[in-house]
Amino acid sequence: MARENLKLFTTISFYIALFTALVFPISIFLSLSTSNESAHSLLAAPVLISSLASLFALPFSIVSLFSKEHLAKRIFAILVNLLPIAIIVYGLTLEVMDEFFRPAP
Repeated sequence: MARENLKLFTTISFYIALFTALVFPISIFLSLSTSNESAHSLLAAPVLISSLASLFALPFSIVSLFSKEHLAKRIFAILVNLLPIAIIVYGLTLEVMDEFFRPAP
């Protein structure tokens, strides 16, 4: 595939990254500002959709690194599409550290 034809992959990954970049801060702000449990159930669907879409767009972001699109657009797409994976790995790392470095009872 020619480098000029990779514009479609860059466009798809960029729009998914833009959606993820909008949904995550809004959901974090709303979950911190409300203590209502019904708001948390409303926020779960967009966060889940953006996380799964971001995982779907990650290979597109990697392929789009070889296109001739703007470099800032390609880097933004790959960094934001890595965000859900980075959050999960960070949480798992903290959980393992808490489990193994906690003093014995």
